[in-house]
Amino acid sequence: MDTHYFRSRDQLSQEFPFKILRYTSQLLKQPLHTHEYIQIAYVLKGVCNHQLRGKSLTVSRGDIFVISPGTEHGISAIEDKEYEMVLLDFMPILVRDQLKPPFSDTLLPLLQQPEDSKNSPLHLWLHISKSKQLLVEHLLQDIQDEFEHREAGYEFAVRISLIKLLIMIDREFRKGRRKPARQPSLANQHPIDEVKRYIYDNFSQDIPLEHGAMIANMAPAYFSHIFKKETGQTFIDFMNEVRIERAMELIRQDSHTITHIGFQVGFHHLSHFIRTFKKRTGITPTEYKKTFGTPKT
Repeated sequence: MDTHYFRSRDQLSQEFPFKILRYTSQLLKQPLHTHEYIQIAYVLKGVCNHQLRGKSLTVSRGDIFVISPGTEHGISAIEDKEYEMVLLDFMPILVRDQLKPPFSDTLLPLLQQPEDSKNSPLHLWLHISKSKQLLVEHLLQDIQDEFEHREAGYEFAVRISLIKLLIMIDREFRKGRRKPARQPSLANQHPIDEVKRYIYDNFSQDIPLEHGAMIANMAPAYFSHIFKKETGQTFIDFMNEVRIERAMELIRQDSHTITHIGFQVGFHHLSHFIRTFKKRTGITPTEYKKTFGTPKT
């Protein structure tokens, strides 16, 4: 099957090479394609499929991709699954001058033209931490509002918000390379927030639901109901997502074996780790390492 190639002159304005789109159709099935421009893809809600580098990835809210020029990929809906995704398309020249060092080892390689990017990563895949998702989503909404209304100065406003978004992506990427995922201290003292912070700080340990209920000072059955109401996930699913997020960070660093990482993030059996990882991402830890691990120099 031929790969479709989208040129900037056909997709973007020459005066201001930028556009923003939202996808929600359960009929969406993009063919594999490449762009002459950069695309940022962010999952606002639900679950969908992202074909990237020959892998079929299951992505959900908080997942963000920076797809550089020339990278083959495609986005598709999953049958009976709702989702909403926002796409930002733009030419590198729009932001390159503002993203000089210290971004040279993270964002700048993604802003290269295809002929300049032979030795650089061709994409970046991150899961934005829950504490930052609303900030990202507010920036995306601001960009959409400016682009749709096009009042005087909208180009400058879009560019500034886009740069803020890229800086936030860079900081999340660097944070993942420095230390384990942690939930920052929150002013809101809701009991469920206390439990979430405890999970972020202790995800490598066994944390039974009863222990979470004790922290929240609730009966286990009631705690289970309230936790899902507040987070949209069961206690176990939330804890496993935190563990898999950390595992993805460690695999990208390529400093330990898959088995060691599985135990390090709290799984007692390698088979359980692999099964949970694949359920979250759509691929096994080994496939993730081959596709997204730090390139050998």
